[in-house]
Amino acid sequence: MDSQTTCPYCQGSISSADYFCPSCGKKLKEKPLATTFGKQLMIYLISVFLPPLGILPAIKYLRQPDAKSKKIGLVTLVLTIISVIVTTWLTIGLVNSLSKGMSDQLNLYQNLGY
Repeated sequence: MDSQTTCPYCQGSISSADYFCPSCGKKLKEKPLATTFGKQLMIYLISVFLPPLGILPAIKYLRQPDAKSKKIGLVTLVLTIISVIVTTWLTIGLVNSLSKGMSDQLNLYQNLGY
């Protein structure tokens, strides 16, 4: 059963489950972040496909008091780090491949007398 207290802003009656005062509408406490499967999937996909953007939700979830949110934050952070490493590795490989191709082309033109 919820205990009744008073709002620190308007002194109206509030319960411990209230996030906003029913009288004045002021925020009493932060609402916990969603931990549904759909929300987790969305955060994980962002972490994998848009790696730098995964850091913000990871930090938000790691700061939550409950264990499930912390686990989501940790998984998000690990996925983001792995995705950044893989993206960097692939980008370096692509740049090296393009550089080698351009060098080969330049050498071919120099050998032909251009």
